Amino acid sequence: MSESYSARSCMARSSMLRRGRRSVTLLPGGSADHPPPLFAYPVEVRNLPPVQPPEIARDPQLLHSVREAAQRAGSLEDALRAALQRICAATGWQAGRVEFAQRATENAPRTIWYLEQPDRLDALKGVAERRRHSDGGGLAGKVLREGAPQWRPGSEDGAGAVFAFPAVARRRTVAAVEFFSTAAEPPDDALLSRITRACAELGRVIEEKPAQEMLRKAERGYRDLFESVSEALIVVDPRTGIIQDANPRACDLYGVPRERMLGISVHGLWSDAGVARAAIARGRRFETVLHRRNFDTVLEVSASPVQYHGQQAALLLSREVTQRVRVLDALRASEERYRILFENNPQPMWVEDAESGTFLAVNEAAVRHYGWPRERFLTLRSADLRLDPGAGAEQRAGSPAVERHRTASGEAHDLELSVHEVVFEGRRALLVAAFDVTARRKAQARLLQAAFYDPLTGLPNRALFKDRLEVAFARAKGREAAPFAVLFLDLDRFKVVNDSLGHRAGDELLVQIARRLESCRRAGDTVARLGGDEFTLLVEGVSTADEAIAVAERVHRSLAPPHLIEGHEVFAGASIGIALGGPATERVEHLLRDADTAMYRAKVRGSRHAVFDSSMHERAMAALRIENELRRALERGEMRVHYQPIVELSSGRTLGVEALVRWEHRERGLVPPSEFIPLAEETGLVVPLGRWVLDEACRAFAALPERINLSVNLSGRQLLQQEFCGELREMLARCRIEPSRLRLELTESMLIGNGAAARAALTQLRGTGVRLCIDDFGTGYSSLSYLHELPIDALKIDRSFVGAMGDDERKIKIVQSILVLGKSLGIDVVAEGVETSQQAELLRRLGCEQAQGYFFARPVPLEQLNFQG
Repeated sequence: MSESYSARSCMARSSMLRRGRRSVTLLPGGSADHPPPLFAYPVEVRNLPPVQPPEIARDPQLLHSVREAAQRAGSLEDALRAALQRICAATGWQAGRVEFAQRATENAPRTIWYLEQPDRLDALKGVAERRRHSDGGGLAGKVLREGAPQWRPGSEDGAGAVFAFPAVARRRTVAAVEFFSTAAEPPDDALLSRITRACAELGRVIEEKPAQEMLRKAERGYRDLFESVSEALIVVDPRTGIIQDANPRACDLYGVPRERMLGISVHGLWSDAGVARAAIARGRRFETVLHRRNFDTVLEVSASPVQYHGQQAALLLSREVTQRVRVLDALRASEERYRILFENNPQPMWVEDAESGTFLAVNEAAVRHYGWPRERFLTLRSADLRLDPGAGAEQRAGSPAVERHRTASGEAHDLELSVHEVVFEGRRALLVAAFDVTARRKAQARLLQAAFYDPLTGLPNRALFKDRLEVAFARAKGREAAPFAVLFLDLDRFKVVNDSLGHRAGDELLVQIARRLESCRRAGDTVARLGGDEFTLLVEGVSTADEAIAVAERVHRSLAPPHLIEGHEVFAGASIGIALGGPATERVEHLLRDADTAMYRAKVRGSRHAVFDSSMHERAMAALRIENELRRALERGEMRVHYQPIVELSSGRTLGVEALVRWEHRERGLVPPSEFIPLAEETGLVVPLGRWVLDEACRAFAALPERINLSVNLSGRQLLQQEFCGELREMLARCRIEPSRLRLELTESMLIGNGAAARAALTQLRGTGVRLCIDDFGTGYSSLSYLHELPIDALKIDRSFVGAMGDDERKIKIVQSILVLGKSLGIDVVAEGVETSQQAELLRRLGCEQAQGYFFARPVPLEQLNFQG
């Protein structure tokens, strides 16, 4: 039968090749013991008499070899290559590959190759790709669709014959296994059957190997964890007590090498094997003694049930507790000694039942502290002492806890309890030592109050306000998207209260203002004092500027009534800056800055409040930039002094010049004085700047005719400096200047604001021989009596009066009054800001003798001055 089967198979194959068939498919039929021919040829074989295939072994050598190779491989890819190599070696085929179905595996590549000659890989890949595209997926695609082996004889593309087999897992094809052979004929049916079974076996490998890899990784991870943990771990068989595994820490602790420890009974490690055996069986914790050569070690061993290699086991965790046990043993050593220590301890102590909390013993300190007689005390439970009965339900030995207890008189005390497990009269109990921490907790509360609350007003301070601001910011950024607003308050003219009524009155005013601000606060809002006379409000639920302004108006109304301070009525208003916060706010720390900027803007404008916009921040940044550049301008030599003539109106003759500072910025060119002079005054840079201008002006005297006087502006900061007079004398001497030719100009508001100090400084300056002039006269609200006391030589009419003379008759009257005042005091009067001939003529008719302005000449460098007359 075998010969007939082989012959007829060959005839069928030859017939197939002669007819030029491109592929063959597996025919149905056969039984479990006699499977059908693996590659059948439709039409040609159908009319042949039936034949029986040869007997095939149940577990052929090839299948065993493939299984062995797959099991040894570390990864799925290595397993499949090893299997392909074994099959190719058994058949003499030159190459093989596995093409996965889309759903077969996620981590492996789409196709895995094995070649005897790796340099042919690119050529075979090209053939496979061409066949796949030309035949709807090629043999591999057909196998994946139909689940049946396929064969294609050699073709003109040079790849030889191609065999394809399904890899099956759980009755579905997960991959196609394809081989390339230069042989014209396929192997005999017995070998093909073994190959089919071997390839089908690869389906199980594809399905199980990734899980095996993950399992091995997990086992390695657990093994690493087991080996590296700092606790002593031992795995034992709970039935026999045999040690199955132990980590390095356990070997060190017990002093037994690992190779000796494995396989011995764990009970041989301890002195009380019976107790240990019972505790392990129940999964309980127990204490035991480990005997060593020079000393004994007390261990606390915890037993937990685990699964170890699929079997029930016990995991033992050992900790050394020798020190703790020694303390407890010392207590147990002598009952009399224990009683003495217990009764005479100054700390309240008691022993309570570990289960019920019933008091078993109390010392004298506890009786004195709580106030109950000992007999009454022993009828109570520990829960009866606690104001919160559930607070101490979960006590743990050795863990200090703070509880609030009541005494017999009803007083509440905070006690820190140190709890230790003991055996008392044969039962498990707790030894409790109590330390009264009431005073400490109150001190901590006071420290907390000091850390987060203002000591004067009791309001939250800057730290607590920022914390609550961050909470509001988080809510605005979260799902609630809750908007809010920050209001920054600065009291107006608070310094006047301090200077006039004293700092105690100022503090009382701050306290009263804090109470009024609290009255404006809604539930959930925060009122805080940042320091000095600055307060802030955090208002929740405000989404628009109008709503925030309404809150500001409410604050203004609250502050409007007078405050009664030490018998004086004091009115205290505030400038308020408003910054809105919400989901679009980028950084929480910017809100306080923005509200402060808006407050400053409101104060400068004289309005009661202002809402922040980006232009305010841009102006603040520009001011900071100018300040930084101004500090460097003197170092870089960017400052210049220009001179503007002061002329006699009747003749046009030049009587003097005024030195005016100009900033020639290396990028922006000339910076207007209005941009940097106020900033220099505010930052104090006006002192070095004014010193430089005065020095430059003194140097310019050499180029001026002797009849020409020189005017230089003097700031209030310079005037009040003690060393200024000395510096001025040194300049006059160094430049050989007649002091009467130098005129120092000071603003009227600066003189009035500094009072007696300004008068004293002017008197001292007058002693140097220089002349003094009040600049911008008419804008400082000075009284005539005060003006009469000042040692001045000239007045300058402010340009605002001169510029408005043509349109406002009242301004003409004011100018005329100043001229009359100057004549009556015997001092010169100079009109500033003359820009037209009409203004010059009107001033001349009014009796003004001197003037300066663009009509006569603009400020120019010294070398460009033109002296008239």
